[in-house]
Amino acid sequence: MFKMPTLDLKQDYFALFGLNLGFDIDTRKLHSEQQRLQSIFHPDRFVNANERERRLSVQQAAWINQAYETLLNPVKRARYMLQINGEDMSDESQTTSDTEFLMEQISIREEMDECRTDPSPLDCCERIAAKLRLKNQEYSNEFESCFGQGKLNAARQSCRKMQFIQRVLDQLMEFQFELEEELG
Repeated sequence: MFKMPTLDLKQDYFALFGLNLGFDIDTRKLHSEQQRLQSIFHPDRFVNANERERRLSVQQAAWINQAYETLLNPVKRARYMLQINGEDMSDESQTTSDTEFLMEQISIREEMDECRTDPSPLDCCERIAAKLRLKNQEYSNEFESCFGQGKLNAARQSCRKMQFIQRVLDQLMEFQFELEEELG
């Protein structure tokens, strides 16, 4: 008789994929482990199983996907690392009180507004995106350093900055799409 494989849903996402707890991860290993796990737990493998086993399969496959998406995304990964270390990250809207950072964000938003009147608006957007990617890397490095030193409050601040930068990058991508449509 076939025995339904089960995962320990209490293990952390890093353990699930055989990765060390850390910000810098091997995304190729993450992907290959996700593929391997899905080949074992995917609901399509259990279409002829009983109701309980089909439900368990769906639950486990969803958990694998959630873990994968969390670890693949640097901001979600940082938040998760803080959460499994006891930091409350439930309020995503909470921002940083770093006034220099906030002033930089205002400046970036003003630059985005100026792209509409720039002779080459898409190039303008790309310059801003490059600047944001550099800032994101800076805050990622800062997060990794603070987390590694056990400075979780500082790591949380870096995570919030990463989150904000990512949100602005997403908005910039939407803005670029709008511009492309207008220039069409």
